[in-house]
Amino acid sequence: MKMTKILASVSACALAASAMAISAFAEVTNGNAIGDDGKKFYSVDVLADYDVTAIYGVTFDLTWTDGGKGCGGGVGFNSESTGWKSIEYGNEGSDKALILDANGDFTYTSENPIFAASDTYAQIWVQNWWGAEVTFENITVLGKDGKPLAKKGADDSKGDDTKKDDTKKDDTKKDDTKKDDAKKDDTKKDNTKKDAAKTGDAGVGLALAGLTIAGAAAFVTKKRK
Repeated sequence: MKMTKILASVSACALAASAMAISAFAEVTNGNAIGDDGKKFYSVDVLADYDVTAIYGVTFDLTWTDGGKGCGGGVGFNSESTGWKSIEYGNEGSDKALILDANGDFTYTSENPIFAASDTYAQIWVQNWWGAEVTFENITVLGKDGKPLAKKGADDSKGDDTKKDDTKKDDTKKDDTKKDDAKKDDTKKDNTKKDAAKTGDAGVGLALAGLTIAGAAAFVTKKRK
């Protein structure tokens, strides 16, 4: 065998081994599901927590062992209406639909709702096909305006707070009523005191009048004698 053929064979083996090594690491380290290729990926079911007809996008928060400098994979959606929909991502300089930002994250947005009202399941997933290891951290579900979408029932607490405030207002009214009643009681007490004072003054007047009449009668009796 010629030396050139030997070198070519060695190079081919080296490339194959390198590809196998890269492929072995190309998965989501904390994935919660296994793909057809046997690699772990991460999937989030959003049907229970969100109004899926209001979902227009999603931001993926990921952590890469190399900062996402060399990677490739796919993200997508799984439901009756979408089927297994996949969008490829890659690092800066690649020709993929989604490009990782400086933090190794990326965002997908749609002009129309991603899911349908008739969907009985709605999943958002991320896979890593090649490159460094990646860890799934979180997703942020986005609404039509591109802002984070609130979960179902997120505004119920505000309604409860309003009710609590109304209760406080009612309690305040009750307190005011009690204060008014207390003032009325105090007024009655003051009036009672005034009435008692008037009665006392009248009694003193009658006593003095009695003494005056008695004195006059004694004087008249003396004169007659």
